[in-house]
Amino acid sequence: MPHQPIQRVAVIGAGQMGPGIAQTSAMAGYATTLIARSEAGLQKAQQKIRANLEAMSRYDLVRADEIDGIMARIRFRSDGLAGAADADLVIEAAVEDLTLKQQLFAQLEGVCRNDAILASTTSGLRAADIGALTQHPERVIVAHYWNPPHLLPLVEVAPSAQTSPDVTEAITAFLRSTSHTPALVRKDALGFIGNRLQHALWREALAIVEQGIATPEDVDEALKTSFGARTPVLGIFEHMDLVGLDLVNYMHGYLLADLDAQTGPNAELKKRVERGDLGMKTGRGFYDWSKKSAADVVRARDTELLERARKRKRGKGEIGD
Repeated sequence: MPHQPIQRVAVIGAGQMGPGIAQTSAMAGYATTLIARSEAGLQKAQQKIRANLEAMSRYDLVRADEIDGIMARIRFRSDGLAGAADADLVIEAAVEDLTLKQQLFAQLEGVCRNDAILASTTSGLRAADIGALTQHPERVIVAHYWNPPHLLPLVEVAPSAQTSPDVTEAITAFLRSTSHTPALVRKDALGFIGNRLQHALWREALAIVEQGIATPEDVDEALKTSFGARTPVLGIFEHMDLVGLDLVNYMHGYLLADLDAQTGPNAELKKRVERGDLGMKTGRGFYDWSKKSAADVVRARDTELLERARKRKRGKGEIGD
């Protein structure tokens, strides 16, 4: 039996991902509840969503006179999981901790309707593991949004072997209705598609620095000014076909054996973590963030993504000017 259409959405977590996910749901017309642990967290989330919408209005992605209506479709609650009781779809966006997620999903079963879909936007944990303590794992699924979720189209849909096909179909239809691009992960694999690719690239980047081949700065410049610049319009397999599989095969014959194959964290990464240099949040990682503005980096990222989103919308004929 097909799953009933999704009309009410609850998003759990008001940190990095939750506000943007709730925003896209409300933009698509869904009654949405954003659940946080504190009123302070909700206030920050409200400010973030409104700032996102105002930025999008400057790029013709939403009309300025629509913003108040979108905000009104979001209920902001900090009274536990009660806000998810009437939801057709619950999207968990809590911290990346398997034990916490397992406990949360078990609790949701006691709060939500029996037919509610329980989804996690985990970056790489399996749906089967997240739903291990639930009585009905057939309604548990991963819907991995990418950051920032209101600007990046991809959502990886990763069911477990126990997930009902109707649940997969329902959440895929929901994501399309919110202008996202769902990609089905056909095997319940850690990291799904994007993070398996991304972390393979990070592993080699760390090895290049560890071996003294290049500095972090030059690695980043090499990425941003070469294949990274063409990736938005040229996929991996498209590129292989364009250059010729015989060339790819030849290069793999001499290059792959020289690439990093470590199965644990790189020494360059571990030594920074051990001394507390965790990146922007502590002021130092591979860069000295007292000399580099995180706000400027995020602003440049979002400006580029807003421009791309406007071009996509223009390409669909949705902007008249």
